[in-house]
Amino acid sequence: MTIKEVVGSYLQCVRSRTLAIFGYPYPALISYFIASRSFSEGTSFAVFKLVISLSLMALGVYWLNDLFDLDDDLKNLEMGNPNQADRPFSSGEISETRLKIFISVNFISSLIVAYFINLNVFGLHVAFMILGILYSTEPVRLKKRFLAKQLTITTALLVSVLIGAYTAGGVNTPILYMLGLQFLIGMGVGPIMDVRDMRGDIIMGVKSFPAVFGPKMVMRLYLATLVVMLGAGLVGYSMVGFNIAMPLLVVMIMGAWIYVSLPLLRKLDDPILYGEFIAKRAIPFFMLIQLTPLIGVMNLPF
Repeated sequence: MTIKEVVGSYLQCVRSRTLAIFGYPYPALISYFIASRSFSEGTSFAVFKLVISLSLMALGVYWLNDLFDLDDDLKNLEMGNPNQADRPFSSGEISETRLKIFISVNFISSLIVAYFINLNVFGLHVAFMILGILYSTEPVRLKKRFLAKQLTITTALLVSVLIGAYTAGGVNTPILYMLGLQFLIGMGVGPIMDVRDMRGDIIMGVKSFPAVFGPKMVMRLYLATLVVMLGAGLVGYSMVGFNIAMPLLVVMIMGAWIYVSLPLLRKLDDPILYGEFIAKRAIPFFMLIQLTPLIGVMNLPF
């Protein structure tokens, strides 16, 4: 096995889980810049270490989930959802031993980098790793426990925001808004991602929101959460002290997000449609809405 082949295998695993990079390091980075308006401990090099450490940790957690989800992924393939079975480990392109090595290297490297940011950030990385282990591994395997699955994902989002804030030096009032935003995303928007896996989840005993309540109820929760997020932006403007650009952006982004989500109501049981929606529409809007509090704390000329 040459170094080139190992690097190629590693990058293949990274490409299969790019959502991990957008889902956690991105909010952390936004939170860093928000907190840096009140604190000055962070440096440009600290930003680099933040992105690297949390990306490595998030990828390691996702790969750990892939390792323990092999049966679930193959069952979803049988049920007509090929998304998870296309991943390197599920498809047999990466061996179990190699994936375990990649996971270990990521965890260790992430903690080392986090330690050289500060102890608060290091402790939060340890908490993130523990959440990931409890989420995927037996006998706890929070993924298969009702409410625990979504609460774990939401807690990881909150930890990411705190990692970004403490890299800058601490928590200010706009960071509290970011924490509330992540809670709404994790608990209200996140379950929509499980609709594509619902059939396999029911068979494998995964207590996701769609498996317990059905896709119609999850869609209602999803759309209601988008409306609440719109309202939260307006409340944040009046109570937190954001500039006028923030509520205007929230109204435009959330209005567009709600509009492009409406076609899902016509095909509540189509896992392929949900997979395409998440990749092409939900993730871009997720990234855009994260920017609004950052723009809201900027000193604008109007």
